Amino acid sequence: MDSRVKGEFMRTPTRRAKRGVAPRQAMASGKTKRGGRKKRSRINQLGLIALIAFVFFTPDARQFVLAKWAEVEEYIMDGLAPHQVYPLEAEYTVVRSIDLWNNGTGNGHLEESIPLPVDVSSNERDSVALAFTDGTEVPTSQIQTILSLELRIDGEIISIPMDGSIRSKANAINTSDNSQVWWPNQNYNDSDMCPHGPCVRVSIDVPSGTHETVDFAVTLHSATHTWWHSTRMDSKIEGKSEGVSVARSGTFDDIAQRGEGIQSSTFASMPWYDRNDGNNPSNWAIDGRQSNAPTIFQTAASIEASLPGNLKDNAYAYARATFDWLNDNVPYDTNAPNVARSGEQCLDAGMGDCDEQSNAFMSIMRIKGIPTWYVFGALADSQFESWQGHAWAYILLPMSDEWCEENGVVLKTCFVEGSVDVVNHKWLVHTPTAYIDWIEKSPWTNVDGYYSGGTMSGNDFNRVRSFYTEGYEVIGGTWNNKWIGEDLS
Repeated sequence: MDSRVKGEFMRTPTRRAKRGVAPRQAMASGKTKRGGRKKRSRINQLGLIALIAFVFFTPDARQFVLAKWAEVEEYIMDGLAPHQVYPLEAEYTVVRSIDLWNNGTGNGHLEESIPLPVDVSSNERDSVALAFTDGTEVPTSQIQTILSLELRIDGEIISIPMDGSIRSKANAINTSDNSQVWWPNQNYNDSDMCPHGPCVRVSIDVPSGTHETVDFAVTLHSATHTWWHSTRMDSKIEGKSEGVSVARSGTFDDIAQRGEGIQSSTFASMPWYDRNDGNNPSNWAIDGRQSNAPTIFQTAASIEASLPGNLKDNAYAYARATFDWLNDNVPYDTNAPNVARSGEQCLDAGMGDCDEQSNAFMSIMRIKGIPTWYVFGALADSQFESWQGHAWAYILLPMSDEWCEENGVVLKTCFVEGSVDVVNHKWLVHTPTAYIDWIEKSPWTNVDGYYSGGTMSGNDFNRVRSFYTEGYEVIGGTWNNKWIGEDLS
């Protein structure tokens, strides 16, 4: 279906042809070979002396040297790692455009459901990031704030209220060309209502041989936020101090005690998003059961086996190792099928686009009961010049009971809910270039309602959805997101 969400950013091939050496250059380089051998011989001698000295070190000295070498090695790797530049904050207008072409002989008709984006904070389940036992609190950060919404249709501009008010189809706004616009309640079984959460509905006729455009313009403020406590994150980024890390992480059993267990009970163990919409057999996008997803199950077992013994039960380590494994082993598929592959199908194919790699990541999380859920929207480059529809995941990770108690944090608030974008190498970070169109909520879990988005009728009647920027302002400078796996040893 043409409503398929795809993101194709920063997944260009990394293999490049090596330059050959011309015969003349090869001959010229031969003159210096003896000197090169002499230098290498001296270096080898020094290396041998260092090795002998290392052998005679005390165990404590060896451990110290190895630790220092690991620090140097990590520093070098971090400096050489590829990276993407992102703005710290940005304010912009993104337009979701629907182009309609009727090349048929009769009228074309479209019923479209456009998601209404909402404000998003760094913790959607609570009003605070962390609550302390002494009564103090760390407030949440706003990572997306909607400033205005408007629909442009038939040469008219209709302002959409942001106060949650409802307008039924019976009270729809009628344009001069008899198109209808309304913003109803959520109900999957009623075609005149919103199948997936807050939305604006559009009903439009397109006469034969004509082209129509419906534009939905969203003006918003978006800010970088991280849920990762790491020295790799720029100190200017909010959330770092309250973030999770391998040292702070809780176990799989700790998950149900965080956030009052809401996400755990909904998004942690059951298979998710049946693409057959209840028909038999079910076709789950996210599934970690061995009988239904043996490749997912085997991959998860391999990832768990790769973890050190003291991290086998570490929720963060398992999630991060999965993120790194997918980046190392599953390339981006620029020719992915219209209907997204499941996590199992993605791994079997050995490739996948944004939806499919997210399905694989979330399927592997299901095996260990780590809550993950869908986010849909659009992704721009760092200059907001081009957009693509995009899909990624959110994850809940707990801090350990010990860390929570040592820092005086109320246990049920001692966790993070963070963004994980596998194909764009974004681990526990939101960037202003990611526009959140729709984020899955526990009461509203109709993923298919988001994908389908409406109905069309008519002979040779076509719809194309796209995004573009009308204007933007970068605020507070930029930062670098480096792409390098995490050493969990």
